Amino acid sequence: MNSGPDLQHKTDLQDAVYKALQLGRPLLTHLNADTSWVLSIPYPEGCPRPADRCLYNVLIDPWLQGAQSDMAAWFSQQWHVVDSSVQTIAELTACLKDAESFAESSSPVSSEQSDAFPGTELEHQSLSYIDAVVISHEFTDHCNFETLKQLQSGTPVFATKKAAQLILSWRLFDKVHPISCLSKLNHDWRETSSEDLPSWLGIARITTNRDALHFHSAILITFKIGPESTEQETEGIVYTPHGINADDLKVLQQASPPISVLALLHGLHDIRLSIKRLNLGAHNALRAQRISGSKYWVSTHDEIKRAAGLVNRFLKRKVWTIEDVLEEEKREKGRIEVDSPLADLRDVHFVNLGSGESLLLA
Repeated sequence: MNSGPDLQHKTDLQDAVYKALQLGRPLLTHLNADTSWVLSIPYPEGCPRPADRCLYNVLIDPWLQGAQSDMAAWFSQQWHVVDSSVQTIAELTACLKDAESFAESSSPVSSEQSDAFPGTELEHQSLSYIDAVVISHEFTDHCNFETLKQLQSGTPVFATKKAAQLILSWRLFDKVHPISCLSKLNHDWRETSSEDLPSWLGIARITTNRDALHFHSAILITFKIGPESTEQETEGIVYTPHGINADDLKVLQQASPPISVLALLHGLHDIRLSIKRLNLGAHNALRAQRISGSKYWVSTHDEIKRAAGLVNRFLKRKVWTIEDVLEEEKREKGRIEVDSPLADLRDVHFVNLGSGESLLLA
């Protein structure tokens, strides 16, 4: 952790965690330029937490370094072009631990004397600063053995069905949970919690019958971070690295209790393999933001990686910028009236986080 970029990431994360705890708001941190994330959620007031902890950290699709290959190197192989902000799980854990320690020590009044960092402390110290792992797909740029094997075996893992089967075959973890689906028949996010998650946190998947392989699906992480005794609004993020058909997010409008979506993580780039669309791109994302009502649209899985193998010859990528897609939408829709449901095209809260950068979801 002595190099310039690592030290800068550590300092930036400390500042971001301090603000998150002072405001009691979640923090989203991009670990690389592709699609590895940490979602840090303040423990709600009155809810149990380890004695040395203020944030619950969810690690999403970690691939930190090295090559990733599906099937065989001759078929498909990729490398990061931009270095991850941390190169190992040990570095990430140290950053998260130091950031919380810095935030608590920098508080004007110590946590023993005030409610600056509220919560019911448990007697035990935490064994890890990574509290849960979410895996969205079975492919090795999402479900990466070399990165996952660095985690403690007691870390609970929540993975989509095929990814869960793969991870179980590795015998790395004591607890691997297939992620249940939020649907028209099962739209209560509280039923997506488990004994290995706090009662105020849920992890679900949104899928469509039109995509039998569920390649275009989404992960929904929901939470309530207000005092346990109050009717605090349920909030969440929607993570869809390859995109999900925007209409499939209408299930969120039927969720019970209602969910306020803070962030939609969806890429800008439209990527195809021959005639098959791999990443649905910016136009779909813009519509998905309107349907989900998300406050922020955060780009993900848009790193143009160094690639080799047969598949790379057939990949086609259309690189969109947010300015390009908004201009094209406006040309297609014509003049937008103030009271039109499309008026929010003018106020799209788009965020592109670089490796190691964080967004306070306030």
